[in-house]
Amino acid sequence: MARRLTDEPQSLLIRDPISGTLITLYYRVPTSEERVAYQTSAFRMEGQQRQLRLGETRLKFGLEILIGFAPGDFSVLRDGQEVPLDPDTDSDWKEHLGHHAADLVSFLGQYVFEGLRVETVGSQARGE
Repeated sequence: MARRLTDEPQSLLIRDPISGTLITLYYRVPTSEERVAYQTSAFRMEGQQRQLRLGETRLKFGLEILIGFAPGDFSVLRDGQEVPLDPDTDSDWKEHLGHHAADLVSFLGQYVFEGLRVETVGSQARGE
């Protein structure tokens, strides 16, 4: 299947290690500028030492490209009641995910910005 060069939203299906359910995250394809910024923010100079900042970078850029999730995949407590989190009506939905589901959002950042693999000749024939 060819790669579609489009601005249409993409999706990533993840098995959540906390709930054990499948979670669908919707995201936009990052811009070239965001890809460069991701790479440069993964490291920071502190004095003469280079510090690895992958965790913060993955979360920050994961939140930037995240545009939603499947209905019912996340819930919050409001007035003692569990209610579905809804990106269309809850303006703070990204803050909820960044705080309580940082592992999933960070994985999204890692997957989209670092997920490229190189195929070798014959790897497709071996089923890799």
